[in-house]
This record gives sequence, structure tokens and C-alpha cells, in this order.
Amino acid sequence: GDIIRIRDCVLLKANEDNELPYVAKVAHLWQNPEDGEMMMSLLWYYRPEHTDQGRQRNDCPDEVYASRHRDHNSVACVEDKCYVLTFSEYCRYRRRLRAAEEDVEDVSIVPRRPSSATAPGFPVRTVPEHTNPELVMFCRRAYEFRTRRLLKLPHKNGLVCSSS
Repeated sequence: GDIIRIRDCVLLKANEDNELPYVAKVAHLWQNPEDGEMMMSLLWYYRPEHTDQGRQRNDCPDEVYASRHRDHNSVACVEDKCYVLTFSEYCRYRRRLRAAEEDVEDVSIVPRRPSSATAPGFPVRTVPEHTNPELVMFCRRAYEFRTRRLLKLPHKNGLVCSSS
């Protein structure tokens, strides 16, 4: 099985069998002193389907929204580890995936930063090579769960998603 660490993203079982799993980032892990069960504090991501607005025409299939919604759950609810990237990281990931599928060398004009050069405050987030693409998502917007509003993009020119 996967090892789950603080700051990892996970999929959690939904209430209904046909519902998409929930997405969250692990903020803290602890053992419940009452029953010894392993627990985790979570920061929830919302899928467009889990908001009052529902999925809109301009929502991408792999898009989730960040939120300040905190909660705690048993680690037994984890279905799988997943990866939530920034939009830029996601675009680079999809480019590498497409290059591998087409057996094309992944060439970049920007030199790759060696892993040893990672600054402590700025980790390089990468997706392991043979990860199921369905476990990779991106986040470029936030959802205010109390007011049930989708917060505007930080960029003036909205990014449009292509399904290809």
C-alpha cells in the first residue's frame, strides 16, 4: 500500500457507491487516544460536482477547488493517494504524459532543476512515473464553503481547458 504523509493528497470514500470520491490534503496524523484508531486532519478540495453550482461548461475534468474546510477522518476512509497540482504543474505533467504516449523525447527549453537544489520552502512536486492519470488533478480556484461561492481566478485572463 501507499505511505501517506502530511501534505499528501488522498481520495476518500464517498457516501454513495456511484459518487466520485472526495479529495483532501492531509494536514495532521494522530492516533485516537480513546480507541487507538489512526486519524487524520484534512483540508478539503471540492470537485465542481460537490458545489451548489455543479459542474460548469468551463470546468476541466481534472479540476478541483481548494477550500478552508477542515475536518478529521479515520485513515481507514482513504481509497487511494492522489496528486493535486497547480495548473502550471499539471500542464507540464500532461505534456510529459503525452510525450511518453507518443514515444517522443520530452525536451524543454527550461533546464530541469536537480532534486538536490530544492529549496526547503519550495518543494518540487512531481507525480511518480507509473501513476494512474485519473489520480492526478489540478487546482487553480478556491471554493468558499460557508458562503458556497466559487472565488474568482487570481489571473485577469481566465484559463480555458481543452479536452485533448
